[in-house]
Amino acid sequence: MAVILWILAVLLGILVFLLLLGLVLLWVRAGVEAVGATGEVSVEARYGFIRIPVWPRPKHVKPRAPEKAGEAPPKPKKPRKSPKYRYSLNREALDIGELITLAMALLDEMADTLRISRLRVRVLIGTDDAAKTGILLGESAALTGMIVPFLENTFEMKDYHVDVDADFEADHTEWAFTVFCSLRPLRLLVVLLRHSRELYSLYKRLIKKEEAIKHE
Repeated sequence: MAVILWILAVLLGILVFLLLLGLVLLWVRAGVEAVGATGEVSVEARYGFIRIPVWPRPKHVKPRAPEKAGEAPPKPKKPRKSPKYRYSLNREALDIGELITLAMALLDEMADTLRISRLRVRVLIGTDDAAKTGILLGESAALTGMIVPFLENTFEMKDYHVDVDADFEADHTEWAFTVFCSLRPLRLLVVLLRHSRELYSLYKRLIKKEEAIKHE
């Protein structure tokens, strides 16, 4: 009986330790840093002091060893099984207003944990039509005038600057940005669990599951 109690105590101690370790890991700030300039984008995930390249994907290409005389040829790879189902977006059920409302609710509940440490955006609009360039400049300025104050009043922002301008003689648009934001995964998990029913309902309506077409 004493041995059983001792084993239960050890298992309980391990369980409590793992639970506390999980809480500590979820409390460490995690973030994403993205940098881009006119077609080139790089994304890096951060967890504490750990940096993980996300895009472009790291290339681990090893040079192919030359085949030796008399060496058996490599075994052919097994053909991949075709998926039984395929998933697609149900555009008919897509409600932009509902998505924006839900996104604003999620962001509002994470306002005290989401931190935008750096946000710098520069866009120089240019098209082959001066009238079109002017229209895009007006729309971009209006959108910037709505988004930036919302971010300022909702989240903790340190280094930020957004500049949108136009070049009526250019035939293409140039842009550059850098953004770094972070949050505590524990708070994100709590918010997602709180809205899990709404998110699952949205997923069921937007994602269609169909049988994949099989080719004989």
